[in-house]
Amino acid sequence: MSNKEIMRAALNTHVISHLRERGFTGQYPHFRRESGVTVDLISFQTNSWGGSFTVEVSAIFPGSANPNYQLRGGKTEQTLTVEYTIKRHRLKGMYNGWFHYWDLYSRSSIFLGTEYISVPEKEAKSFVPAKGFKCFQKFDEAQAVIVCQNVNAQLEDAFVWLERFKKEQM
Repeated sequence: MSNKEIMRAALNTHVISHLRERGFTGQYPHFRRESGVTVDLISFQTNSWGGSFTVEVSAIFPGSANPNYQLRGGKTEQTLTVEYTIKRHRLKGMYNGWFHYWDLYSRSSIFLGTEYISVPEKEAKSFVPAKGFKCFQKFDEAQAVIVCQNVNAQLEDAFVWLERFKKEQM
């Protein structure tokens, strides 16, 4: 299995199953939960370069004077995703704001702080890191579970933000 497939399988088992237990419906990468006058939204966003993702949470208020969304591109309230909302909460990720599912190398610098290099699996065997970079995350199934545990922990904080946000809007 590729790293992407390992990560998706782990997300299905350890994260998405918990979202379903909380009443969310939909398919990866977009989930929604209708709760009274609001619709809670969660979206997984994959890095365009691959190897990492982030998660965003928001809510819409259909019929409200403050709906928190912009309809465009043929979208309706029933097909909205987090990307169409005005205010949202993004999980912090584990490194540089992202959850990575490739091998990760880092080095610290007084001037630049911590720098990260994410190495695609097809390049991992032949990759020679630049001076000062050390591998600190070798991605495998066990690391995928750790990533999922971090996502779940940060989702708990996001749900607190979501409830506070909904109260402020009502």
